[in-house]
Amino acid sequence: MRHKIVFSILLIFLAACSQVTDEKKVNNEVNKLALTWYQLAEKNRVNHEFSKALKHYKLSYEFALQRNNLRLQLFILARQALVLSRQGKKAQSSEKLNFAKNLLVHEIPEATEEFNILQITVLKNFRQHEEALDLLKSNKGYFKTEEQKIYANWVEHELQSELNKQSSISDLSSNVNNDFNFLYKLYEENKLANIEILGYVGIRYLNILSDNKDPKIEKVLRDMLRFFSEQENATKTSQCYKIAANYYASIAEIEKATYFSEKSKKIIFYLKN
Repeated sequence: MRHKIVFSILLIFLAACSQVTDEKKVNNEVNKLALTWYQLAEKNRVNHEFSKALKHYKLSYEFALQRNNLRLQLFILARQALVLSRQGKKAQSSEKLNFAKNLLVHEIPEATEEFNILQITVLKNFRQHEEALDLLKSNKGYFKTEEQKIYANWVEHELQSELNKQSSISDLSSNVNNDFNFLYKLYEENKLANIEILGYVGIRYLNILSDNKDPKIEKVLRDMLRFFSEQENATKTSQCYKIAANYYASIAEIEKATYFSEKSKKIIFYLKN
C-alpha cells in the first residue's frame, strides 16, 4: 500500500512537471521597462523637454534591443529623428532615419506605411515641404478614421501653404470649425485616440483665426487653454497665450494684448528656470 501511495505521488508530480513544460512561458519584464521609458520620453517630447526626451528614448531603445521589440525600435528611431529635427540637428536626425529604414528593409517591412507617416513631420521641420507632401499623398490610405482624415487634411493644407503662400483657409475646408468641434467633442467624451491631433489642429486653427481677425478665436482659445492645462503642457499653453496676444494686438486691444503676451513670457520663464 505504501508503494502504491509513493507511486501515485510520483505520477502526480511527473504530470505536473509535464504540464508546466508544455506551457509557453513568455518573459515580459524587459519589454515593460522599454515601454515605460518610451512613454516617459513621449511625454517629454510633447512638453518640448527635448533633452530629457532623447535621454529616455535612448534608455527605451536599449531595452527594446535586448527584448528585440522591432516595432518599438522603429518608433524610437523615428521619434529620436523627430526630436533632433526640432533641435535643428539635421545630420543626426537623418542618421536615425537611416537606421530606421535599414530596420524596415531587413526585419519589419510591413511597418513601412506607419514609418512614412512618422517621417512627414521630420521633413516638415527641415522645410522639405514638397517631399513631405508627396509622402503624405502617397500614404493617405493609412488614414482610416475620421480623426485621422482630419489630421491628414490639415497637414496637407499646412504643407501646401508653405509651398504656395497664396493658399487660404478656404483651400483647407469649408468645415474648419466643424473639424475642430468634432475633435474637441471626442476629447470631452474620452474617445479621442490621439491627443496630439487635437493639439496640432487646435494651434493651427488659433493661428488661422488670429490671422483673419476672427472673433471665434475667443471660444477656441478657452477650449485649447483648458485642453493643454489638463494635459499639463505648459509650452503649448504659453503658445496659446502668444497667439491671443497677436490677435488682440491686430484688433488694437492693446491692454489685452500686453496681458496675454506677459502671461506667455512668464510661463516660458518658469519653464526655463
